[in-house]
Amino acid sequence: SPTVEEIYDFGHQLFKAVQLSSECSIVCLIYVERLMEVAKVPLLADTWKPVFMAGLLLASKVWQDLSSWNIEFASVYPQFSLDSINRLELQFLKSVKWDLYISSSLYAKYYFALRSLLEKQGFRQKYNRLTGVGGVTASEAMKVQKRTERVKEEALVQLSRSM
Repeated sequence: SPTVEEIYDFGHQLFKAVQLSSECSIVCLIYVERLMEVAKVPLLADTWKPVFMAGLLLASKVWQDLSSWNIEFASVYPQFSLDSINRLELQFLKSVKWDLYISSSLYAKYYFALRSLLEKQGFRQKYNRLTGVGGVTASEAMKVQKRTERVKEEALVQLSRSM
């Protein structure tokens, strides 16, 4: 199983190269836990990297004003081809039943749970270095909710067109 340092290094590399916001880490965690719950996908030694990467990719696309492109992720992680990232993203979306919606209360719940973890010695500094996290405001939580509502609506339109 991966060490804390391996997980940190993997995430930090992407946050730095693609300039992800700290909010993406929270959105990613929600998506990964949703994947684990809905699709019963376990995080294992050989699956955590692609799952984490796909969660961050989707979080970036939902949260960031200038979202990341799949090709950017492929350039940061050359062990993943662009085609495999595209397929991984699609599989992740299908596995969570295209549900990328996050309510402001759910976002706040995860934010405060992570914040309590930050109080543990040493974790705060690593997390802050990884994401540059600050405090969450009600308006930021509402922003996540509105963005995910928009993504949900777009996904439903796409889904209805494909039927």
